[in-house]
Amino acid sequence: MLLAFIDGMCSSQTINEFIIRPLQVRDKPGMNPLDVVQINAASVAANLGDAVNAIIMGDTAVFFAGMGKCHIFETKGFEHRSVSTPATESTIKGSQEAFCENLRTSTTQIHRLIKSSQLITEFVSVGEINQDICAVMYLDGIVNPKILEEVKRRISSVKADFIMGTGMLEQMIEDNPFSLFPTILSTERPDRAAYYLSCGRVIILVDGTPFAIVAPVSLALMLDSPEGVSQRWMHGTFTRLVRLIALFCTTTLSGIYLALVLFHREMLPTTVAGAVMRSSATIPMPLLIEVLVMETFFELVREAGLRIPNMLGSALSIVGALILGQAAVEANLVSPITLIVVALSGVGNAALPDYDLAFGIRAMKLLVILMGAFFGFLGVVVAITIICALLANQSSFGVPMLSMQGLRWSSGTNVAYQKPLWKQHSRPRELNPQKQATAPFISRKWTKTNKN
Repeated sequence: MLLAFIDGMCSSQTINEFIIRPLQVRDKPGMNPLDVVQINAASVAANLGDAVNAIIMGDTAVFFAGMGKCHIFETKGFEHRSVSTPATESTIKGSQEAFCENLRTSTTQIHRLIKSSQLITEFVSVGEINQDICAVMYLDGIVNPKILEEVKRRISSVKADFIMGTGMLEQMIEDNPFSLFPTILSTERPDRAAYYLSCGRVIILVDGTPFAIVAPVSLALMLDSPEGVSQRWMHGTFTRLVRLIALFCTTTLSGIYLALVLFHREMLPTTVAGAVMRSSATIPMPLLIEVLVMETFFELVREAGLRIPNMLGSALSIVGALILGQAAVEANLVSPITLIVVALSGVGNAALPDYDLAFGIRAMKLLVILMGAFFGFLGVVVAITIICALLANQSSFGVPMLSMQGLRWSSGTNVAYQKPLWKQHSRPRELNPQKQATAPFISRKWTKTNKN
């Protein structure tokens, strides 16, 4: 016989103990290898191409003289990173597990949380050369069939030589690739992915990437934190309001500051207006250039903090935010008020849970700054209207991005408040799931029963 496998992709112990040794011990004429080899995943390759693909995936192909068949045995055994804590979505309450690069391990993490026969996993190959494997997971009987069909249609329609990871796959299946706002959510937390599955959404995992793609999504979903379902409803409502304030600050604060100082000084109290005039009297550059320079400086510090080693990241942020900022103020290069406004805008951006959304908001903030500097409050209002129009014109797999129930007490993803867990009786209506109810109207039955 001839064994074909890729060294490093397979487990040598599995090949020796469960393929070679049983075949040597029970070597008989006309023996069926599938009855001898002690491996649960075994099959016969239909052609040579299937055998080659199996070998590339980490399986072992066994050819027997005179049989004219190729037997495939699953012997995957390559090294992979173990399960660790989340790096970008850390929480105080909730699970402390994150996805890893191994696809089988990631799907198992979700299966551990959703122990149901309704949880379906379909494997699809993407990339003509690398043939990366992605898993499409959903709850049968709950997910909208049209959404599921659209997700699978887009993935199967991707034709490219090399697709690696969720980042590249996102760009190939997103609705509007020219928009600054994302229409797909990424998460590294299995508990968050399991919760979205229970709501009727679709999860996509790609081998080699410790992130899961969530589809479809909305703006309200991107403003929700990973530990939202683990918090009491009062705490969750408070943090959502804080995030709304952060969204307002990072988007409009710099533009409103420019509009007030350059066009509407009469709206400022006398003491505040005097402080602004005194602080900007010695600055050698116009206020618009001053704000743009500080925004650029803040972006440089942020980017440098991400790229340098972790041991130096905190030191650089302290140096950049405190020492250099204080030095610029003492050298009369920027005013203290401008430094405060830009710092508040940056802190508000960091408070947004989704990184892609925060990046898009930072890009759109430039539009608000320019419109506020040239046209005052009218320009700020026009810029905000343009941003809202762009969001209203976007959809995620057929679901509008602005689909939310922020002003009424109903089901769905609320952007302004969090309902008590025992009052969340139904799934988001914008998804149109097959099963709307998640619990009876009275889920806390103990409150209606006799204590005696």
